Amino acid sequence: MQKATPLFLVLVLAATAAFLSFSPNTNSPGNQESLNTKTTTSKEESQLTANQSGKADKSSAYPKPWPQEKSDIPADPKAVFGKLDNGFRYIIYPNSEPPSRVSLRLHIASGSLMEADDQQGLAHFMEHMVFNGSKHYAAEDLIPKMQRLGIAFGAHANAYTSFDETVYMLDLPELSKDTLDLGFNVLRDFGDGALLQEKEIDNERGVILSEKMSRDSIGYRLMQKQYDLMLPDSLISKRFPIGSSDVIKNAKRERFTDYYNRYYVPDRMTFVVVGDIDPAEMEKRIKDSFSSMTNPDNAGADPDLGPIHSPEGLKASVFTDDELTATEISLTSIRPYEAKADTKENRIEELPLALANAIVSRRFQRITQQENSPIVSGSASRGVIFNYAELGSIDVTAANDDWQAAVPVMEQEFRRAKEYGFTEAELAEVKANILNAYEQAVKREPTRKSDALASALAGSVNDASVFSTPQTNLDIVREGLKNVSLESVHQAFTDFWNTSGYHLVLTTKTAPEGTDKQLAAAFEESRGKPVEAPETRKTVEFGYTDFGKPGKIVSRNEIEDLGITQLVLSNQIRVNLKKTDFETNRIRLLARIGTGQLSQPADTPMFDAFATAVFEGGGLGKHSNDELQEILAGKNVSSGLSIGEDAFNLAGSTTPKDLQLELRLMAATLTDPGYRKEGLWQFQKAVPMIFQQLKHTPSGPQQEMNAWMYGNDFRYTVPSAEKLNTYTIDQVKDWLNPQLTKGYMELTIVGDFDMDTLLPELLATFGALPTRDATPPALDDRRKIEFANAPARKLFTYESKVPQGIATTIWKTDGIRGNQPEFRRLNILASIYGDRLREEIREKLGASYSPSAGASGSDAMDDVGYVIGQSIAKPEDVDRLLDTMLQLADKLSTEGATQDELDRALKPVIGQLKKSLRDNGYWLGTVMSQCQLQPERLDLARNRDEDYNSIKLADINALAKKYLGSGNALLVGIKPQE
Repeated sequence: MQKATPLFLVLVLAATAAFLSFSPNTNSPGNQESLNTKTTTSKEESQLTANQSGKADKSSAYPKPWPQEKSDIPADPKAVFGKLDNGFRYIIYPNSEPPSRVSLRLHIASGSLMEADDQQGLAHFMEHMVFNGSKHYAAEDLIPKMQRLGIAFGAHANAYTSFDETVYMLDLPELSKDTLDLGFNVLRDFGDGALLQEKEIDNERGVILSEKMSRDSIGYRLMQKQYDLMLPDSLISKRFPIGSSDVIKNAKRERFTDYYNRYYVPDRMTFVVVGDIDPAEMEKRIKDSFSSMTNPDNAGADPDLGPIHSPEGLKASVFTDDELTATEISLTSIRPYEAKADTKENRIEELPLALANAIVSRRFQRITQQENSPIVSGSASRGVIFNYAELGSIDVTAANDDWQAAVPVMEQEFRRAKEYGFTEAELAEVKANILNAYEQAVKREPTRKSDALASALAGSVNDASVFSTPQTNLDIVREGLKNVSLESVHQAFTDFWNTSGYHLVLTTKTAPEGTDKQLAAAFEESRGKPVEAPETRKTVEFGYTDFGKPGKIVSRNEIEDLGITQLVLSNQIRVNLKKTDFETNRIRLLARIGTGQLSQPADTPMFDAFATAVFEGGGLGKHSNDELQEILAGKNVSSGLSIGEDAFNLAGSTTPKDLQLELRLMAATLTDPGYRKEGLWQFQKAVPMIFQQLKHTPSGPQQEMNAWMYGNDFRYTVPSAEKLNTYTIDQVKDWLNPQLTKGYMELTIVGDFDMDTLLPELLATFGALPTRDATPPALDDRRKIEFANAPARKLFTYESKVPQGIATTIWKTDGIRGNQPEFRRLNILASIYGDRLREEIREKLGASYSPSAGASGSDAMDDVGYVIGQSIAKPEDVDRLLDTMLQLADKLSTEGATQDELDRALKPVIGQLKKSLRDNGYWLGTVMSQCQLQPERLDLARNRDEDYNSIKLADINALAKKYLGSGNALLVGIKPQE
């Protein structure tokens, strides 16, 4: 079940999650041979503990007992829980996916809430400072030492600070003694070995202020105002993790050491180790590394968060800013919360309300699909903030900023649920979805990734929730769902909202004086109108089961060394298959069809985005999207179209059990798209929000920069809103239908399937489709791009009161097509350039929080590639940073890199290569998706590791000299208009 989150809680989480010390590794923003190893947290992984938001007991005593000691829920028996004599806790979890790797987390139960008034921001500042000099590592040595062992700065070494926790994360690429020693030594130093030297503190002040600036936005500023409204007397509204600029600029070293010595203490620490390890060996390492830590006599205490005041009656409030992207209305109830232990009873107790909120959210979703709907989105939700405040929220986003029309929709759907409850069909749908999510978590347990598990364990520490097995979670949910009824779900919703005190909050662009009274009056007027019971909806069966006479396999080629089977079907569809055990109970599919943007009608900028929205929002001929959600509830199928530079991509994901349905769904998507007007309506409602964002954020000038860089080719430009609104569904049909029904197709399937089961279903669906083109048209004239002439310097602006600038340096290179070996080396060169940006602009100048560099290129267009560097900065610093970035590149071009720089850039990449071989995404997207059209891709995969290992310093320096000279540079500044 997709669980909605209250808008106010979304703001809390945004404030919490924003403050990472390091940005992700962005060395390959457009690399078609990317390793595709980025881990994302799936819905199933997020439910590893089945702990509903905030449902755990967080006592103030440290060290805390393990949650399972106060629960009837057993902890996962694979996890080893322990505590040293000094109170330092640890969790060890053996896990072999991926092999020969280990993930470490150091959780510290302290965040910005523990700061004194004159320490605001120092919890987050401390997260930076531990990297800037410690007992065993000088400030300038730590990151290079990690890089030499294959630990990439940002990708494998990261951290975050929240209101109530700080977490350090290290993902080690191998298990050698040197690597493990560094991992344990670093995290021990973070715990009590930071030097906090005044020079380093002063150097880092600019970095923190730059980060504060880079996180700034109109939404963030309004979030702070909403905190003050909802929690005016709470410490939470006064302790945002980024802190006070005045404190960041002026805090004395003593205020840092005071916080560090009182809160970075073993009683508040939990160490997590997950990976391909021996628990006994790890336990000994933990004891050897952390037993000597001591707790101070004056250890810090948890703060009093202050009182919570619910309003009497309806309290209407209005927040305005002309740069807002959308108009939102929230009805919120907030009250004190009493924490409870994580038990079966308490988990089950929360299910009915969660189901009710899911149903109300679905009702809002249906309304958004109606013609002239007053809302763009809506949801109902409940959440808990730090086991301190409980809140419920009904949220809607108004179409065309018309809040007067949206308020009655919100109020009446809220009241309809309270008065009439729900239908059997609605309840069956959400029950099926939540049960399926937990069932899939059980089936995918054997191949859970260590980094996701480590983060989930750290999360359970902060939540004080039992880290139980997926099977235990499923058993509890099954027990809870067995006793759920329409009456109990309705009762849970009415009980939760049995309060007379509400906040009604409007955020919009402009509002005259007295709008708060008008808002309240609109709500009260709606209350006086009767609502009817919800309609009873008929259940419908999936209407696509017969696609005609099954096709045949006319050619089969086994590529044994790569484990790939290539088929050609009788209708000329090419199929690539690879059975793997990398993700249990999961199968990924990708059909590349036709020619994509190469065939986009002339002079139709953003028509690809319009076509995608219309196609995706239009459902199928026999079923609307709303019907499909009902039909497919509890199933594991998906089908989504995207439009690439040279192909239409239809992607899906499924399980062995639902493979037949998945193939039918994808075949139906190709043969009978619905083109209903719902997709058009929803896109048209989004257009004003798109252009508001382009006008008032850096995304607008970034789009202008891309258009300029690509010679203003219409495929990379943004049209006027007026032109965008002239596009029609018939135009989409004229473009897509010939491509989707006749265009060259290569279907790739990777994952946990049985070949004997798959082939008959494949032939009955895709094999039964009409004959298609045997090859795609060349369209050579559409592959040519006139890249901007260098050298050049440009400035692009946007309208905003938020002082945020971006400095960008670009050097054109050859593209990827037929040039993969050079492009691999360009990635390494860009990494070296990015590291020099970090050292100079972040570490020495303190002028930008996260300067980065990467290499990008097109696999479809001729001779289109570039190396790019970017730094977010104060607007007044943009020109200075452009000059600095150019000087750094020019020096790299003329003097070359060093062998140490090459080693530090290359070693993390080499570490990722082995990991990628057990990544279905790498095989699906990089190796196989067009390996019959371009058979050379198989050789590129075969020689990839050898080629990377053969990279020499001379290769890198030759490319630096070839491309990175100042005479080849495009310099782009982005600033708010003055």
